[in-house]
Amino acid sequence: MKLTTISLLTIISLSSWGQNLTGTYNAYYGHSLELRPDSTFRYEWKFDLASSWTTGQWRVSGKKLYLNIKNVYDTLTREGKPDSLVLSSDEKSNRIKGEELVVNLISGGGQNRNVDRITDRLSIKGKRLYLMSKTGQVLRTKESGIWDRRKRPTYYFRVE
Repeated sequence: MKLTTISLLTIISLSSWGQNLTGTYNAYYGHSLELRPDSTFRYEWKFDLASSWTTGQWRVSGKKLYLNIKNVYDTLTREGKPDSLVLSSDEKSNRIKGEELVVNLISGGGQNRNVDRITDRLSIKGKRLYLMSKTGQVLRTKESGIWDRRKRPTYYFRVE
């Protein structure tokens, strides 16, 4: 009975703690990560005329936040050729033609254009989310800015 009560309290506290993570997090240099209450996320990166977005599912295990990227695809239809799947320019799957694909490809933004800027796991420390290396180490590095060369941290901080 005692073990059941402790297990139940642990599950409740972990689930409510995970719900407290929902909101928007920004990082320096144009990165933002929105964690939604339905366990989905949206990552955005913007710089000048270039931009990128990525969506997927998130989950918490211990003090780690795991991101599972889910690509959104459009069906490309071309006359005389079989249909194929291409990354969508928006968050809804559609049927598109070759001309629309070309316009999407030459634009300065789109899905997963800068996916290497986000890792699939982050370390949770208070209201900050730290990037983690592939080996599981928390990255506490600072990067130089483009204009002022001032070094700033790479973590995400909560804004909502």
